Amino acid sequence: MFDLDGTLIRGTSAERLLVPFLLRRGVLGPRQVAAALTTAVKLPIVGRTAALRRNKRYLVGLDVDAVREHVRDFLSEILESRFNGSVVRRLLELRERGYVVCLLTGAPDFLADAVRRRFEMRDGLGSALEVRDGHYTGRLSGLHYYGEAKEWGARELARRHHVDLKRSFAFADDATDVPFLDCFGHPVAVEPHPALRRVAQRRGWEVLGRR
Repeated sequence: MFDLDGTLIRGTSAERLLVPFLLRRGVLGPRQVAAALTTAVKLPIVGRTAALRRNKRYLVGLDVDAVREHVRDFLSEILESRFNGSVVRRLLELRERGYVVCLLTGAPDFLADAVRRRFEMRDGLGSALEVRDGHYTGRLSGLHYYGEAKEWGARELARRHHVDLKRSFAFADDATDVPFLDCFGHPVAVEPHPALRRVAQRRGWEVLGRR
């Protein structure tokens, strides 16, 4: 199983690249920007990072099909150059060896779906967004796969495909991914943040550096 932000994509998150892309195309307007900022300023200091990641108000009122159309262009024009070559090679190697390759990310489901198809992954989970009358409400409709929730997602994907996590590989970059990585027999810390690097060194996990 592969994380997306900071793992398959090097050095940033897909959403941080998507928002300016949609702004340049005129997809996002004053309504979406105001909704996102209004939500952000109301967040408490404690837990702010996780709350900001759950803030999808920048999508409020946008047509679902139109967003997915733009995401196809976003993948080819922006994300393609950001994929981490070392991680992609491992992904393709494992896929060729017959592993069930999956994506698990807190990014919106439409981004997860696009990346999953790009690499012909068997399955994947992204954070599902609430839709009404074909438009996004800006709210989540299920789990946000971040921190401990990512562990649940890993077990759900394993259940779907009848795989043993202790015989499987997982790739992630951040200390918040420790519960997720700890489920697997072969955890891999990808260009890890310092806190995750320390955990990986202490537990003898593989560390995949820049190449």
